[in-house]
Amino acid sequence: MFYIQDGNFSQSLTTHEAILTVATGSNNTMNYGAGVFAFATSGGASLVFEDRVLRNFLSICNFTLIVGIDDITNTNTLRKLCELRDVYQPKLEVKVFCHNDLNSIFHPKFVWFKIDGEIRLITGSGNLTERGLRRNREAFTISRYTDEAISDFEDYWNLWIRENEENLYDLDDERVTRRAAQNAVRFGAARRREVEPEDEEINISGAITNESATEGINQEAEVQVEQPEATQEILEVEDYGAWTIENNFEVLVAEIPNSGNRWKQANFNVDVFEGFFGGIAGVNEERRILLRHVDATGNLEELEVRQTVSVRSQNYRVELNAAAGLEYPNGDERPIGVFIKVSTRTFIYSLVMPDDLNYNEVLGYLNNSQPRVGNRMRRYLTNVEELRRNCPNLGFWLI
Repeated sequence: MFYIQDGNFSQSLTTHEAILTVATGSNNTMNYGAGVFAFATSGGASLVFEDRVLRNFLSICNFTLIVGIDDITNTNTLRKLCELRDVYQPKLEVKVFCHNDLNSIFHPKFVWFKIDGEIRLITGSGNLTERGLRRNREAFTISRYTDEAISDFEDYWNLWIRENEENLYDLDDERVTRRAAQNAVRFGAARRREVEPEDEEINISGAITNESATEGINQEAEVQVEQPEATQEILEVEDYGAWTIENNFEVLVAEIPNSGNRWKQANFNVDVFEGFFGGIAGVNEERRILLRHVDATGNLEELEVRQTVSVRSQNYRVELNAAAGLEYPNGDERPIGVFIKVSTRTFIYSLVMPDDLNYNEVLGYLNNSQPRVGNRMRRYLTNVEELRRNCPNLGFWLI
């Protein structure tokens, strides 16, 4: 089956969700899998390998991950991969494909699982980065192999592994860490200059570009792997391009209803759940809603990964970390959630409370756009351009 990952496409399925779906089986006994990606970031690795589906798989099954080091993959990525390897050992094996061919780059993107008596293969264009898995416009296919085709596939895969043993290195190999440090310095320098690399993933302006390697990837550099200033900057800007906003992006301004001490699980009707958040009522595939809260100073907070949850009342819940520990306001004033859709089922949001300095600004905008009718919760759909014009003091504009 052929799929397109495109935030503007109503039938978009993300590479991230596809991986979780094919990794889900009825019986994980004696199953295993592998993934090969040209580039990886710590955020991309976390999205996949810290999800419940992969945790369950790796609790009893083996998986081999191979990532390239020609570009993007940096010291921060290696630390995350080491952390994941140690958490799942001995089930998760991680290798780095490191070569000396100056006239080619390591560029595959595929993942497969042998599960429930078949091999499920995803072959596509998206890397193991937050942008590749969720934000970029990508395409991929899901293929299934059964019976004798399984042994043919495994023989082919094992032959490739054997003939490339000299290119597969451990995460802590000196050659790997040196290349990763070079990538970190180049990546950080480009961010500091606020110049978009010609061929690379990080894009300060927010426009979407393809990931490919830059020149000079095999040049030696006198760089220490543990370099606090460089690694700190990488930690702050890594995967940043997955969360930039454009004026035409969809926005939902929504009053959050009172659900007692569970009001952080914001309820929405099916129209909002499907039409804006991208859920599909009754679908049991591994769909994930990704959110990052933006505070008043423009700080992008911790990633929130949510399964789409429906309840018998036909309301659909999206849990908001920003509401954790907060009391629901008394009186007629309601919390207001402002959600910006940056891609398929991927959002940045601000939770605006009555005691926040910009609450009256947002409330006034909502009152002018959609006057209150009785006790109904208001849900107003707009775009970033209109929101920016009417609510200039929101933290989004400081990102």
